Amino acid sequence: MVVAACQSAVVPAPGKLRPWTIATRDAEPAEARAAVYTLRGRRLIFIAARHENRTDSPTFRLIDEAYALFHVDALLLEGPPHSRGPDYERLLKWAEAERDVNGFVEGGEAVPAIRGAVAQRAKVWGGEPDDTDIRDRVLARGFSAQDLVGFYTLRSVPQWIRERKIDGAGDPRVEPLVTAELARSRARLAVSETVLPGYDAWLEWYAQANHKAFGVAFDPEETGPLADGGYRSHQIAEAISRARDEFLLDITARHLNAGESVMVVFGASHFTIVQPALDAMLGQPCYVGSELKSAAAQCAPAGTSPAR
Repeated sequence: MVVAACQSAVVPAPGKLRPWTIATRDAEPAEARAAVYTLRGRRLIFIAARHENRTDSPTFRLIDEAYALFHVDALLLEGPPHSRGPDYERLLKWAEAERDVNGFVEGGEAVPAIRGAVAQRAKVWGGEPDDTDIRDRVLARGFSAQDLVGFYTLRSVPQWIRERKIDGAGDPRVEPLVTAELARSRARLAVSETVLPGYDAWLEWYAQANHKAFGVAFDPEETGPLADGGYRSHQIAEAISRARDEFLLDITARHLNAGESVMVVFGASHFTIVQPALDAMLGQPCYVGSELKSAAAQCAPAGTSPAR
């Protein structure tokens, strides 16, 4: 991407990210919402999504309204890594193959986001860093490779419970699942095989991190990101979340500096965290709310039609 020379560069402001604390979590709005920023002929449209599957949900509606109202050059989507490049074929084919079954779309809000971008001939980009990028950012904050591998594995436990692979953290079937996930986590993070090499080492890490034995007392909430949470796993999760949000600021600035209008579709909590940084980078948004139709007039450049 070539930076437009006639435009002053957008500079990421990671120091302005809002910490995700218990108070921030408790004050988080329940509804999906959108924000629109304008900057010398470019726009940033941020869809602060609730992860939903219904086509009549507010998140799906906001995505559809955004494409109907605004021109988009690039979509940044939660989930896929940015390093795969634009219009990753497997991702586009996945979205194309998804079906609406009585108003239910299994793939969630990513499906209308991708399909809308394709219809507008906007480039589809993943919005996530590689795991090795997360590793470097989290290690720089003082966490260890053991913390990363341990947490990458721990965060799978609630999913295994939901998928009924185990009945709970005290289920003996958890050991082979943890052992396999440790190997995958070390590979993803590109760390030595000596880092938490087996189940016993992982149990010891967990006990030291969260000051209790792993088992029936495990609470799935321990894997949530909280800067002021009571467990070390909360702080590790928050550091990983912050790494992702720092990266999102970086690539958002990069695409805007290339002269593109950008749509970001990420979970609503990410917008809460990045909004102060975006305000510092781009100025106040011309619109924040849950009815994008009213944003067209508010966000039209002076002397122009409110339409796209």
